[in-house]
Amino acid sequence: MAITDDHFRKRILETKKEFFPLDRLLPLETVYSIFLEEYAKTNDRNLFFRDRKFQRLREGYFAIFVAVSLNDTSQNKHLLLFPSSQDNDVYITFPKGDNLGGFAFDVKEFTNWSNSFTDFVNESIIPKIDVYNLIIATYRKMDGNDLKFLVDTLNQKNISSRIWVVASPTEENDNNEISHVSIIDRNGLVYDKTVNLNDWIDKSKPQIVYQNVVRFVLPPSYSKE
Repeated sequence: MAITDDHFRKRILETKKEFFPLDRLLPLETVYSIFLEEYAKTNDRNLFFRDRKFQRLREGYFAIFVAVSLNDTSQNKHLLLFPSSQDNDVYITFPKGDNLGGFAFDVKEFTNWSNSFTDFVNESIIPKIDVYNLIIATYRKMDGNDLKFLVDTLNQKNISSRIWVVASPTEENDNNEISHVSIIDRNGLVYDKTVNLNDWIDKSKPQIVYQNVVRFVLPPSYSKE
């Protein structure tokens, strides 16, 4: 049966939102545009990056940088999907023939209120590493010893999964278009680059929300596409 305009209008009206439309495929431009709209409404920018009510927005923001790193290292153009279920925070997907490929991600924030990086990894990262892919989002300074500890821990636990670290290039950086992305596995750094969203995202594009309802189970662990 053909899908009518009325059917699509009804589907749009019924779309659940938590800042971002849920269970819908979203281009990176759409996710970033929504983030910027909400960010502009916030007078206290420090509150934005620590208030729990903005958590979904922060998850989307950091996921954009991870998707860009995947665009940069593959032939695929990745999209984001925020599930209405509580299974994980975000899917990063790409067209694969008539289907979708991609992986489930969860975002863990390493903040100024977190304990040591060692405690953070042991408490928040290692218990979840075989459940889904992990993004470590941080606003505080990290050094080579932190990344080495992450690599050493993966080796000690014999874990082959990858971890994405998305961090501000400097503690003083307040440019939300720039973050440093590192991809870690037990062999060391797989990817290490400062990403400027201006090089990857066309902010002049209108917000697009693909209206097909998508619910799927993806393999939790990232492997080369």
